[in-house]
Amino acid sequence: MKKLLILTFALLTTAVASKAAVISETVDFGTFNSDSEYSFSQFNTALGTLNSVTLSWTFNSNIVGADITNQNTGTVTVTRIAFTNTIEGFLFNEPSDEFDVQAIRSRNHTPSGGQVVLTSGQNYHVGATSFTGFSEETEYVSGDANFESFKGTGDVPVYLTNTFGATPTASGAGGNMAWLTSITGNSTGSLEVIYNYTAIAPVPEPSALILGCGGLFFMTAFAFKKRKPGKTFAAA
Repeated sequence: MKKLLILTFALLTTAVASKAAVISETVDFGTFNSDSEYSFSQFNTALGTLNSVTLSWTFNSNIVGADITNQNTGTVTVTRIAFTNTIEGFLFNEPSDEFDVQAIRSRNHTPSGGQVVLTSGQNYHVGATSFTGFSEETEYVSGDANFESFKGTGDVPVYLTNTFGATPTASGAGGNMAWLTSITGNSTGSLEVIYNYTAIAPVPEPSALILGCGGLFFMTAFAFKKRKPGKTFAAA
């Protein structure tokens, strides 16, 4: 009888039991070489209680080609060119002072032979250059700034800025170096969004509850009947 009551309680509480659940979405940034805008879906609170949001960012960048032109009045000797790539990701608001992710990479290029001499106005061309891949994971929980903004039935906007730069190391033509740089580069990447939440199991239909309770009633009645003492007859 005790086991039957425990089973009855377990069946009834299952209808309102909660469970941990996960929803994930991946935003493919494709190939971008300038400021771009994307979005992903908000968490619908009708599904349960949002516990945390995990964002996994990945970026890869490369320079297709770059030209460095000596704009000094005299001849310069270039021994190195430091290329940079900076990608910043912003959620909810267009690019501002506060970013959610910042990928800064650099790559040094040394001319063949260790140096290149450029006269005034002369150009130096650099071919394809790749940067090291970037990945970062961030997590938002209740109480964090913008956490409530992840909730809703709309979209969360994602803004990316992408810039390339070059700084030559050179000597000659005075102390102040002047350059004209032209860089053609692009980046690829993605953002994986993971919503961790507590979901409430759906409540059974009324008909299912009636059938379940009816079955439990007959099981209980049968148990009592089985336990009822039988009749005894006195000897003649």
